[in-house]
Formats: sequence, C-alpha cells, structure tokens
Amino acid sequence: MVDVGRQKQIRVDWKLFSLKIINADRKIPEDFRILHEIGLKALRVAAAVRKDFGNDGVSKIYTAMGARYHHDQEDIDNPETLAEMMVACDFPVNLAAAADDQTWDKVIEADMKQAIAKAGTHVGVPLIVLDGGEGPGFFGPVMSPAPTGADAVRFWDAIIAAGSVSGFFELKRTRDVEPIFGDRPNY
Repeated sequence: MVDVGRQKQIRVDWKLFSLKIINADRKIPEDFRILHEIGLKALRVAAAVRKDFGNDGVSKIYTAMGARYHHDQEDIDNPETLAEMMVACDFPVNLAAAADDQTWDKVIEADMKQAIAKAGTHVGVPLIVLDGGEGPGFFGPVMSPAPTGADAVRFWDAIIAAGSVSGFFELKRTRDVEPIFGDRPNY
C-alpha cells in the first residue's frame, strides 16, 4: 500500500482495527486469542502515537511493529521491545505505556466502527476503505510476498476495480506458502 501510495499519489490514512475486539464474542482458538491480545496492545501504542504524531507517526510505528513481529519474529508486547521501537522511531519512550492503558480502546473502536460500516462485521485485517472513508470497503488483500513497483500498481488497480463493483464480496484461494517477507524495512 505504501509503494502504491507513492506511485499513484494516494494518501494512506492509517486507522486502527482490533481482531480481539471484533472477535470478542466469537469462538476462536486460544492461541489466536493470545495473538489478538498482543495486537490490541500494539494498537493502543499506535493510538497514542497518532495522538502525538499524526498519520505519519502511525505509518512509522506500524512499519516498525510489522518488521519486529513478522520479519524478526519478536514479541512486540514486551515492554522492552516496545521501548526499543519508540527509540528507533524517534518517539518518546513513555508512549509504550499505552499498551496496558485500556482507555485507548475507545479510540480503536471508533476507527473500527467506521470500517465495519463500509466492510461489514465478517472481516479482518488488512481492511481497506476507499475514497477517504466514503467509498467501498473490503478485507484484504492478503499477499505473500507483496508485489512492488509496476506489479503493485497493476494489482491495486485490479482490486479497486473489483472492490468497486456492487455485489462483489470475496475472492480467495488456499495459501500454498508461509508468509514471505523481504528485507526488513528502514524506519
């Protein structure tokens, strides 16, 4: 999305969406509940970052968290790791304390309410809402590895075309590889 945004001059307005909150009343395996709790803590930190550093701050912390969790396979709800990410992103270390502050959940829920209004309740992440939140919304795409350059733009144009058609609901196939992450991004 960041690559496409640069190429097509699209502003990515980062929002918060908690799998723990949306799945609160659903039967899901315990290991997913644990992962969703970690995600909620990370989102609280992202909400605190957004309050002080805006949309660009969220982009920066999402990138740092994604790299540490998906690429480096680190536990991002560890207080020391959160503090290291704050330092790496040039944010005050005290923002890491938001991980355990449930008052941020209201901010997350407000973002989720907007996304659910556009994409429905049977969605997860990533979730895209087009046209500054006024257009259609949909879950996905989930890709591994993510395309870059011209391939990223071509794919973006295709999902926008599909997602803009009334009545389009789902396009899915079974994964045949584990997630593939390139080199760790710079942040």
